Amino acid sequence: MMSTPISVIVVTYNEEKNIRDCLNSLAALDYPADRFEILVVDASTDSTPLIVGEYPRVRLIKSEKGFSPQKNMALKMAAFDILALTDADCLISPDWLKVIDRAFRQEKIAAIGGNAYPPPGTIRFGLWTACVGHPAGGAIGFDANVKRDGNGISFVPGCNSVYRKKVLLDVGGFDPAFYEGGEDVDISRRLRDKGYYLEYIPDLTVFHKPRPTLGSYLKWNIQVGVTKFNLRRPTLLRLIFEPFFFFWPLVVAAGLLALTGSILPTLLSAAGLWLLFVASLPFFARPYPFLIRRRKKIGVGLLTILTVIPMLIYMRQVCMNLGQIKKALRRRPARNPTVAG
Repeated sequence: MMSTPISVIVVTYNEEKNIRDCLNSLAALDYPADRFEILVVDASTDSTPLIVGEYPRVRLIKSEKGFSPQKNMALKMAAFDILALTDADCLISPDWLKVIDRAFRQEKIAAIGGNAYPPPGTIRFGLWTACVGHPAGGAIGFDANVKRDGNGISFVPGCNSVYRKKVLLDVGGFDPAFYEGGEDVDISRRLRDKGYYLEYIPDLTVFHKPRPTLGSYLKWNIQVGVTKFNLRRPTLLRLIFEPFFFFWPLVVAAGLLALTGSILPTLLSAAGLWLLFVASLPFFARPYPFLIRRRKKIGVGLLTILTVIPMLIYMRQVCMNLGQIKKALRRRPARNPTVAG
């Protein structure tokens, strides 16, 4: 049986530090060379396009900046009917296209998503950030983040997602309003609303480089907050009264100090509240129980899971709240969704 023709798509913006590793991994794919193409849809101002030009098999396509506009450009320019999307900071497993080929022999499947583990040899802090469970499940696995019903899983992650072109066209492509991110969740919702079936394939694997420093981790989660705002559209008042609003720890600390009248009882009370937060994670943070069960396979100790990871989870939530507030204060009017082709 002939292998399924597949268009591999990498959306890039100033990825000169990552694109070479990504393209080298794509060059090593174990799949007939005449049955897939590689498109880099680029909006960079750095040397990314010059690096892409070193790869004769890769087609460079210029586009306006934005996740949805660039993916819509890929939708227009792709030669084949199966579109496999990944990010420039990902390394691709050699059997990636073979897994896609097998999955799409099932006619009911409209889109699939998979795992985005940290690469082998990731530094300790990078592994810790991947243990938070993002993106696409991180070190824990994507199954820790998705729910399943009659239409399959709830969404496919942008860094490791594959679609039939015809179903994307049927729902009008990616909504340009999600130029900052969140387009993967939005398109998944619209596909499911039309009755299309989305599937999680455990063997569909990429290796996503995690954020290697605390600063880059915090900055990334602020941007995730911007994405979350685009999906939820909460009011500024609602964001301020969320429990992870950055000002509340100061309010709580001041309240405890006023009640106790002393620093030591205040610190002990704050420690008690922190222990309560950690104890609540298995019940309110869906990936956390998976992390505890899979800690030996991941290579992270229980002490780290009970100390460092909760702090990273808390920081993530605070930064996402900041990102949402940032977006709420400078909202850009959404453009009308359009798809060329």
